Amino acid sequence: MYLDQAEERMLAGKEGRGIQKAMEILKAKGEAEDAERMVKIVYAHIMPPDTMFFPFGRQGKWAREMTEELTEGVTRVKVPTTMEPKFVDLDVARDIGFSDDTIEEMRRIMLPAAEFYESLGVIPSYSATPFTVQQTKLGQHVSIAESIAILWFNTIFGSRCERDDGITSIAAAITGVYPEIGVHRPENRFGEIIIKPGSEVDPSQFTYADWDAYSLASSRKCKDRTPIFLGLPRDMTYTRLKHLLEVIAVESGLAIMHIVGFTPEAPTLEAALGGRKPLAEFEITPTDIDEAYSIANTATDPSIDYVFLGCPHVSMVEMRMIVETLAGNRVNPKVKLIVSTTRLFKDMAEDMGYADIIRKAGGILTQDMCIAFAGTQASGTIATDSIKAAFFYSGFSSETTRRVRFGTIEDCINAAISGKWQGRS
Repeated sequence: MYLDQAEERMLAGKEGRGIQKAMEILKAKGEAEDAERMVKIVYAHIMPPDTMFFPFGRQGKWAREMTEELTEGVTRVKVPTTMEPKFVDLDVARDIGFSDDTIEEMRRIMLPAAEFYESLGVIPSYSATPFTVQQTKLGQHVSIAESIAILWFNTIFGSRCERDDGITSIAAAITGVYPEIGVHRPENRFGEIIIKPGSEVDPSQFTYADWDAYSLASSRKCKDRTPIFLGLPRDMTYTRLKHLLEVIAVESGLAIMHIVGFTPEAPTLEAALGGRKPLAEFEITPTDIDEAYSIANTATDPSIDYVFLGCPHVSMVEMRMIVETLAGNRVNPKVKLIVSTTRLFKDMAEDMGYADIIRKAGGILTQDMCIAFAGTQASGTIATDSIKAAFFYSGFSSETTRRVRFGTIEDCINAAISGKWQGRS
């Protein structure tokens, strides 16, 4: 595998042991996947295991030791870098079911780790939607460790990134390079499977929850093959795209998909296919969408204990829907309503009076937190507007004992008010 002089210098340890370790990891990854060279990245979004993945108990200590070795001697990231949410907002951890001992452990592991990454110049975005903070251009190489963001940067921006993890993303951020593998290579970016709505399905009438269901149904059809979406509305707004991408990102494990007429590399179906014939073509029917709702709903009892909104983080359009449904009502005293968003959107919610409405109704508005991970500690029945979150809460298993309700934001807020689920099952 070819390395230029700067890369050889990092590998030789001339810039310190941490960067040397990072280059060893990236070189080994590249050689394992037959990369011929490294590419220069312009941006990274990291998922540090000591802030994101169970930053408590043995796993938290192991994560801290691992990242300390990787960042030894590192004083600055080499490219603009943002980072994933923290595992939980400690101010609301007790409301979700964390014990005092676990909260204290996270205080000792998660918070110092977050401060350390900030000291390296990492932008404290603490968001699963970094594309609202940093935009990149067609053809630029990036490193992303977040399922929906990987799809977003490839599909919506036309940038190039693989499905990175907590370690490879940090390694890329501190070296500024990444092996030219997977969809970093242009020949691996073409679509393979056509997905389109059936004659009885009208995406222009979808609720945001319907987009989740459509995404799950599509993912079940294409599996690990790159889909090309036809027949979607031209006005694919930010929130519609968020719901479409979030489920297929975690369900299929894909790095890229194409929306014809929207994706930069797919102005036409022919361009998306790269001149090849599709391997298969599928239509999404009402039955497929009904099945997706059924898969996501694992609860049978109508009682609700928690309502978790914000996986990925609640947008301002969704925030307005929440407060409009809440207005003049109170959250049932037996229900915990937690709305998770980004710092940017929370500041906007404060300025617009939305935050006060949520709090006065008895809800909690938080930032910087992964509601999917944090919510796995809650016991009882959880209502959510995200199939991605529902999968986390149910342990990605149809045999789970955890109970989840999935539906629209209005369904979830009404359940928070009444304590009972009345939405679609």
